Amino acid sequence: MYIINQLTALILSILFTMGSYAPESLSIENVPEKPADSVRVVSFNVRCKDDTFGSVKGRSQLICAALEQYAPDSFGVQEATAQWIEILSENLTDYACISQMRDGKESSEASAVFYLKDKYTVIDSGTIWLSDTPEEFGSKFALSFCPRIATWATLENKETGEIYTHVNTHLDHVLESVRVEQIKVLKVKIEELKAKGYPVVCTGDFNTKEGADAYNEMKPCLNDSKYLAKNSDDGATFINYGKNLSETRPIDFIFVSDGIQVETYKIIDEKIGKMYLSDHAALCADVIF
Repeated sequence: MYIINQLTALILSILFTMGSYAPESLSIENVPEKPADSVRVVSFNVRCKDDTFGSVKGRSQLICAALEQYAPDSFGVQEATAQWIEILSENLTDYACISQMRDGKESSEASAVFYLKDKYTVIDSGTIWLSDTPEEFGSKFALSFCPRIATWATLENKETGEIYTHVNTHLDHVLESVRVEQIKVLKVKIEELKAKGYPVVCTGDFNTKEGADAYNEMKPCLNDSKYLAKNSDDGATFINYGKNLSETRPIDFIFVSDGIQVETYKIIDEKIGKMYLSDHAALCADVIF
């Protein structure tokens, strides 16, 4: 059955890549209504490469369709290769992007922040490396599998003047001890950003679970939006193309600074047609500053 499911997904991916689909089929049911005066933030690990469950080109049509329907004010993407940055920028034309590749390799990834360009002005942005030398391009902790980064954009609403900072990151996928050290570096930057007086949201694939050391290291700095939300989901975010739906613990999070009210926390784990969008579910949080 597993092999059959893989073959079915591969065939569907080929069809999507070839464009053999009806545009009206690219829809997600039960997209939550955005509360008045809220800001919608999304986090999405888009899966960097082709695999047996779908090519990047094929899945990108589904991911772009989902993002259009959720219509976030800003969203953070993890595993965003140059190919992904190009695809998202070309298809989601309402958005601009703050992006920095983590190293100089051809297969390098960004933890980019996209934002509604007609609604917001970027008043500050940057990237740090989660290492002993955060300003050094391509740096990493000795035991980290690869360089990891955090990218941020401070956004000012052109109409209201409301300002918030969106931080996006992706931690080491091997060692919890490394993730703890990376969080410590990340916290220093977040505290600097908080000191400017603006609310902070932090999206990312943290590769750790609730209650683990890295998660606990983060909690004194920011709050888990899942537990603040008036309407909240519970479940896995590493869904592995639907194979891990019975898992209850997320590894992706949207953290928020004190004083932020969270209206909705939603795990976007639906399929479009018969295909899951990625090996991760996306997250959506509607927040009020």
